[in-house]
This record gives sequence, C-alpha cells and structure tokens, in this order.
Amino acid sequence: MQLQENTLFANRYQLERLLGRGGFSEVWLAKDNWTHLKIALKVYAPGQGMDANGLQEFCGELANVFDLNHTNLLKPTHVDAYGEMPYLIMAYCSQGSLAGKLGKMTEDEIWHMIHDVSAGLAYLHERDVVHQDIKPDNILIDEFNNYVITDFGISTRARSTLRKSVVGGTVSGGTTAYMAPERFSRQPAPTKASDIWSFGAMVYEVIEGEVPFGEVGGGLQKGGAEIPLITKNVSDALKYTVYKMLSKETWDRPFAKDLVKWAENPSAIAIDYDLLTAEEKAAEQPRTGRETQRFDAAPEPPVAQQPVTPEPAAAYVAPPAPKKKKSLAWLWVLLALFFIGGVGGACGLFIYHQAQVNKRIEALSAEHYETCQQFNSYLREAGLENIEAYQNAKTCLLRLDEIEADKYYEGTMHVAGDKRQALKVNLREVYREVERRYQMAPEGSGAKTRNLEKLNQLGEIINDL
Repeated sequence: MQLQENTLFANRYQLERLLGRGGFSEVWLAKDNWTHLKIALKVYAPGQGMDANGLQEFCGELANVFDLNHTNLLKPTHVDAYGEMPYLIMAYCSQGSLAGKLGKMTEDEIWHMIHDVSAGLAYLHERDVVHQDIKPDNILIDEFNNYVITDFGISTRARSTLRKSVVGGTVSGGTTAYMAPERFSRQPAPTKASDIWSFGAMVYEVIEGEVPFGEVGGGLQKGGAEIPLITKNVSDALKYTVYKMLSKETWDRPFAKDLVKWAENPSAIAIDYDLLTAEEKAAEQPRTGRETQRFDAAPEPPVAQQPVTPEPAAAYVAPPAPKKKKSLAWLWVLLALFFIGGVGGACGLFIYHQAQVNKRIEALSAEHYETCQQFNSYLREAGLENIEAYQNAKTCLLRLDEIEADKYYEGTMHVAGDKRQALKVNLREVYREVERRYQMAPEGSGAKTRNLEKLNQLGEIINDL
C-alpha cells in the first residue's frame, strides 16, 4: 500500500498531508475519524512493510516507549501495525519542528530550547535510553511553546530489525551531519555523549543557520578539523556551551543534566576562555592607549653665549691649617659591610627558595599534563577486550588527585573530578554490556566464565573510584 493524500489508513485515519520523511519512515498529518481530532501518524517501512518476525520484534521494541513520561518528550498514544507496516499515533504539534526556526531565534529563545531539550535528554539518559538521532526535525514545538523530543526509544536492536526487513532502507541509526566523531570509529555504537554532540551540532545550526561540519558531520572532526567559529552576535556563555557540547573527546562534553542548569542561569556558567578562539579573546581585550615620547625631533640649537672677559686673579693667600680630628669613617664602613652582608644573604636565601618553588610548580604542571595524556590514551584503548586499560586509567586518576591536592598546585587546572566522572560513565556502560553477555551465555560455558571474570574486574575498579 502506497501512502498518499486523502487515503484511509488502518480503516480509521484519513491522510491529509505529508509532514516529513526519513530513511525508513514517514510522518503524516491525519484526521482520526473516530475522535475527529488531527493527529500525527508515523509509519515505518511505508509502502512495503516488514516480514512477520521483524514486525513482531519491532512492535515489541516500540512498546518500551510507553513507560517514558516527561514534559519534553512527545509520547506516542498508540502503537499498532497495518498492512505489515508498524505505526505510531502522536499528538499533532501545529507549530512544527525546530527546522523551521534555524537562524531565526533570539538568544533567550535558544536558551529556552536548550533547557527543554536537555531536560528531555536527561530523563532519557537517566533510564539508559540513547536517542541516536537528535536533529531539528525531531524537536517539535507543542501548543504551550515547549520543545519536545520525538522519535526516541528506537533502540539499536529495533533499527537493526528495520535494516534487515526494509528493502532499500537507509537505517543508519542517525543522520550523518549530526553524528559524533566516535560514531565513525571501529566501535560506532552510540552513547549518551554522542547524543550531546548531536545536540551541540543542532544548536550550532540554530545559531549559524548551517551545521558545523557540513554533511560529513563528526567524521570531519575525527580527521582533525577544528570546530568552526560561531560568528553570530551571541554571548560567550552560549558559545562556550556549544563548543563544549561539540568536544571531540566524549568525556569533555557536559551531561544533559548539567545543560539544564546552564540554561536556567547562563550568567553562572564558569567559562573556560581557552576554548574560545584567539580572535574572540582579542576582540574582548580592552584597548589601553599609552603616551609615547618622540625622539626623532631635531635638537634645538644652543643659545649663543656672549664671551666673558676674565677678571685679573687676586693675590694668593694661604688658608690657616685645619685642626686634626679623630676619623670614625672606619666604623661606618664596618657597619655598612655587616648590613650588606646580612641583606645579601637573606636575598640569596629567598631567591634560592623561590627557585625551588618554581621548579616544584613546573615539575607538577609537567607531570599533571603527562598524566592527563596517559589517562586519555588508556581510556581510548579501554573496552571489553582491554580491561587492563581501565585499571591503568584509574592509576592515572589517583595520581591526578595527589598532584591537584599538592599545595604548590593550587590555582592551576583541576580536571580529576571531570575525568573520574567520564571513567565512571564509561565503566558502567561496559559493565552493563558484559553483564548482558554473561546472562546470555550458556551455563558452564567458557564465555560464561570469562564474562564473570570481567564483571569482577570492572566491579573492583568501579568500587575503588
């Protein structure tokens, strides 16, 4: 069955207008002939349907979204299948999607959007749901001017089912222009941090009117491309937020719950100006003029002097011989030598101490930088088949704690807390995957034993953090 205007779908819904089309679905504005309400009808595998096994599995996956309830999620009200095509019924948002407001929003409106979307994402992430396809078309505006997320809860497994069932479908688990750099690696599975990067690409597009890396998406950043400048006249807080969301490394990105707080009070964001470009920082520097003296002017000619006629010298008269007094100059010289020696010694001790302090500070800073690099390297290498890398990353983290607690390291960069959180998130995701594999492995098998050993190793590392 081909979907077209003015046709009756599922013997109940009159199709009125196509609202949008994806690689494996279509969204229609329709009229419910039973309730006479306008609804949004999302049909998967339109026109061709799915095989019986795929249809049953996919509808079972869709049913999971009915347990998700939040103001900023557009929850389906019904799931069913018709003509071997699974479909969802949702409320119709007459104000359309965020795609219609690109490049047209004020900064206050953008912060409002960031707040609503991050609140919805935080709710999903707390329940270990990764959206996988954050983009303007999937952010709708309801009648109360709330921004709501749609197309959520479609798991990787459900997308895989569609890929196998839909002939010619392009089910990629995301739209390339909004896909994070790690999605282009050998382990492209989406994570919560991947949602944050997609969100950042979307906010960048809202501000600039175009996505940051074109249709290539994070693949261009993975190849070494820098984050493009935000050229529009927006606050440093908003620029900083977008740059953080678009960080190449997953652990450098904020959590969705952090973005909610940032959007509620942007003026309280602790901006790291190192993330802003040199051009942006230079534009913010106050210009102070200094008066300069000119040395190129020709010197004024000397005033001519009248010759003076010397007077005749008077006759020489010898002065009376002075009376001899006892000199105390030697005493003053001795006191001066003692004073100079004392001051010089004190200055020498101070200079030596300061040199040692500076050497200590430099050594700590160098070790801190090297330990951070080692931590990042171990975290990139860590995974299901390299649990030891997690142990090495934990060792680096403990050393970072010691360095940052050193009194001579006060006032410099403190990153141990952020890196600890990144390590915990990574460990928990891997732990859940190993636990899933352990439960699926046959009893008494080698796979069961290996996964149990990995669970114990990961559990020890997590507990030590």
